[in-house]
Amino acid sequence: MPSKDVQDYLEKGMYGAPQLKPEEKRQYLGTFRERVYLTMTIAEMRDKKNVTHFKQELQDNPGQQLLLNAAADFSLQNNYMVIAQKANCPFKIIDSDEALSDETIGLVYAGDTAVNVEKVAVSEKYAPVRKTSEQVTAAAEKPEEKTSFFAKLFKK
Repeated sequence: MPSKDVQDYLEKGMYGAPQLKPEEKRQYLGTFRERVYLTMTIAEMRDKKNVTHFKQELQDNPGQQLLLNAAADFSLQNNYMVIAQKANCPFKIIDSDEALSDETIGLVYAGDTAVNVEKVAVSEKYAPVRKTSEQVTAAAEKPEEKTSFFAKLFKK
């Protein structure tokens, strides 16, 4: 056996098999970002209107899997588990090493293969499209026509 193979064998025995993107998998409750359709933080799970967004996602992308953070409050988990059961959607409760806060991801709706959805956070995906007052005033104002340097230089 060459020395590199022995070293790899020893490292695998001491540290376990190497993993792809462990931080990403930890953040998305054991799955890769490219497989995710929808995520909700603990605070977003408490919002009642996000329940309708979750139901919409179940209708748009049936047959996927729901992953719930085990550290989330049981009543929150239960609400989404009941909805998933009614839609015949499998779910798993995943233990997370991350400290629980309102910004911790509590729900992930993901598939088995890559789907590459651009916006997965419920706050971004279902955000109401509103123009701010600055955007409205900027659109109302017409931009000044700018003259080039040479046009200023050779003015008649």
